[in-house]
Amino acid sequence: MHLKPRRSTRSTNSATSCGLAALVLSLLLRPHVCLAADPPTAAAIPFRNAVELALQHSGVMGIAAMNQWRAHQAYQEVRANWIPQLTVGSGLGYSYGFPLTLEGSAPSVVNFNSSQALFNWTLKEYLKAAKIQWKATSLDVQDKRDGIILDVALTYAQLDQLAAKIGALTAAQTAAEKGEFISRQRLQEGIDSKLDVTKSQLLTARIRLRIAEAQGQSDVLRQHLASLLGVQPDAVVTDPESVPAIPAISQDEDLPSLAVTNSLTVKQAHELAAAAQARAEGERKATKYPTIDLASQYAYLAKFNNYDSYFLNYTPNNLAAGLNVRFPFFNAVQKAKAQQAKADAIIAGKQEELAKEKVREDALQLQRSLRQLAAARDVAKLEWEVSQGDLEALKGRIQTGEANLRDQQNAELDTNDKRAAYLDSEFELSRAELQLLRLTGGLESWAMPGQ
Repeated sequence: MHLKPRRSTRSTNSATSCGLAALVLSLLLRPHVCLAADPPTAAAIPFRNAVELALQHSGVMGIAAMNQWRAHQAYQEVRANWIPQLTVGSGLGYSYGFPLTLEGSAPSVVNFNSSQALFNWTLKEYLKAAKIQWKATSLDVQDKRDGIILDVALTYAQLDQLAAKIGALTAAQTAAEKGEFISRQRLQEGIDSKLDVTKSQLLTARIRLRIAEAQGQSDVLRQHLASLLGVQPDAVVTDPESVPAIPAISQDEDLPSLAVTNSLTVKQAHELAAAAQARAEGERKATKYPTIDLASQYAYLAKFNNYDSYFLNYTPNNLAAGLNVRFPFFNAVQKAKAQQAKADAIIAGKQEELAKEKVREDALQLQRSLRQLAAARDVAKLEWEVSQGDLEALKGRIQTGEANLRDQQNAELDTNDKRAAYLDSEFELSRAELQLLRLTGGLESWAMPGQ
């Protein structure tokens, strides 16, 4: 991964890292290294611009924002129970004999009804749960945002890494083809056997396979990044120098605890557990506490419904208003619902604990893997440097006649292969660092500093 040199105390030599960045940049600018999908005149998209485009274009973010809006409307729905609910209607109908009711209401020319909650402990707990649920969706939006930033960062950087890797493999292929040519010449001279030529051909074929794999992977990643940004694949040109340096990550820090504290997954689990607890409390209070509603009704009654014939003091205008008080006495159904809600709250609490343990374990695993990945990267770098030294020494032996051109081509092949391996190990280390950065809550501040 071709990020700027890390501000880290690990064993990486800063000069070497700077040299690698320059090398990668030079490889990216070489025509034979550029991927087929890169238009030569396309302008590079800086890393921060790529992140901003992805966040604007993301369908995942759109769904998360809609879920947040939906949770807000659910909160407003519960809150509206304390606001008068007003309805106006009519119950016109023909009456013969005593005026009966139609669906529980007396026939009327026009009627007006209002109702609202006045005292309801259950609704208060439901309102609390809805508000917590709404808050949890905002955390989900941020979590989805971090996921997109990580996706863009890894895809963007891997495209750079693959471009440099293809350059190294292309150079290795050139060396292998030269080695194969030399083997054929030595076969004609009777120095090499047919098996030596076949081995050279096999080596060349293996490198072609690795180039094909890298190019195929690059094409898929380019299409993926183009989809994230909402642009055509031909417009995807990366700028390695625009990627910020990854901050130093120490093995001595208590990163698992920091991850548990900052993890959006843990925070969401905590809010969901609190919401479930509030709903359980609401169901429990519904079995014990009374509810009081304020209600009113107005109806205009007509004489053609025979009200004046059957009621002594008939009047067309009628109004009723008052309190509707209900005391829970025995309700087995509500009791069972309260027990179900209690079980849901216990489950949500357990899920929160599981989320904490998983984040703690993932953070510790990533933190410890950095040591191994850094060591593997350093080994790959040293192997590359050793192969470069061997190549330089071999060139001196060629001048003295102690080695031949075939030996030189094999040495060049080994050097380019070691460089490709080093690029792979560098990217794997950066991938783990970014994943740990997301777990500990510092990904967005790294990708978009100052925002």
